Amino acid sequence: MKHIARALMPIFLLLVLLLSACDDGYSTTPAPSSPAATQPPATAAAANPFASVPAIVNPSNLGWPREVKSSNGSTVTIKAKPERIITLSVGHDEITLALVPANRLVAVSSSTKNAAFSNVADLVKGAATIGREPEVILAQRPDVMFSSSLLAATLVDAVSKAGIAVVQTELKNDHQDRINQILLAGYIYGEEKRATDFAREVDQRFTAVQAIVKNKAVSARQRVGSYTLFSDKLYTAGKNSTEGSIIENAGGANVAAEAGLERNPTINYEAVITMRPDIIIIAQPPDGAEPFRKSLLANAVISDVPAVKSGKVYLVDPLLFTTLSHYNVRGVEELAKILWPSDFAGKEFPPFSKPAQ
Repeated sequence: MKHIARALMPIFLLLVLLLSACDDGYSTTPAPSSPAATQPPATAAAANPFASVPAIVNPSNLGWPREVKSSNGSTVTIKAKPERIITLSVGHDEITLALVPANRLVAVSSSTKNAAFSNVADLVKGAATIGREPEVILAQRPDVMFSSSLLAATLVDAVSKAGIAVVQTELKNDHQDRINQILLAGYIYGEEKRATDFAREVDQRFTAVQAIVKNKAVSARQRVGSYTLFSDKLYTAGKNSTEGSIIENAGGANVAAEAGLERNPTINYEAVITMRPDIIIIAQPPDGAEPFRKSLLANAVISDVPAVKSGKVYLVDPLLFTTLSHYNVRGVEELAKILWPSDFAGKEFPPFSKPAQ
């Protein structure tokens, strides 16, 4: 079985990113605004957290129907509070389950149920498993489908023509985007208070780490290389990668980005020698991570690389480093403990809060 797993793992990083982003958009003619009598009083923009979310058409409208912009530019009308939700995206599932009870997420992809890819696999055991077939999705009678811009247009068209609101968003490895995605999902689901509270929680945890690491001298920052090995191919994490963003937000210097590499390219061991990281992190499933770590430490070719020479080669939880959701903040917290042990000595970070069930 391990040989089979390794044969499948070369696409682990790409698959996680794709599955954290499988959608497409929904077009609909804008519905007339709700009658004034059915809407709460408008909140001042400065005090309204939803005012900062570009995808929300009218942040002061907390009644129904309400409108949002899909990532393809179309306007989507949400007619009433959705009780049956589908996302088809691991990252969107993780955001959704931070805001609503699990029973409102009526169906998920097999990847969301797979603990090797998903931070919420334990929460969706009872949900139906679906693929990308329109008739299977419609059989679940969803009120809304919230997913990424990578979902096939043909699927979006089929689902939207059946009267289902389909909202596309592009998940990014950017903190403000994470906050906006939480608020947008809360607005779509009619969970404004939970979304506001949770966005504040995530922001406070991220900001607490930044308060410690952002003013560290450049000379004090350790140079970090993120490497993985799948089917004898060596990958790194460069500029615009999720792992690279976590490295920088944890107060490290990303050596692959310094070398001009983008996203998650393959490299050779000579590149590791050139990069000369002080610390190496490995973000891949345990069955391959520990053997890879041992092979790095025993590799004579890279024995003079500072991280190898000092034994500073660490396994990190791939679920925190390769998803696209608020769980990336947990990755920042855990890596900060490695990079700044004197500042985070003995610090244990609790799980995120959960919505009332």
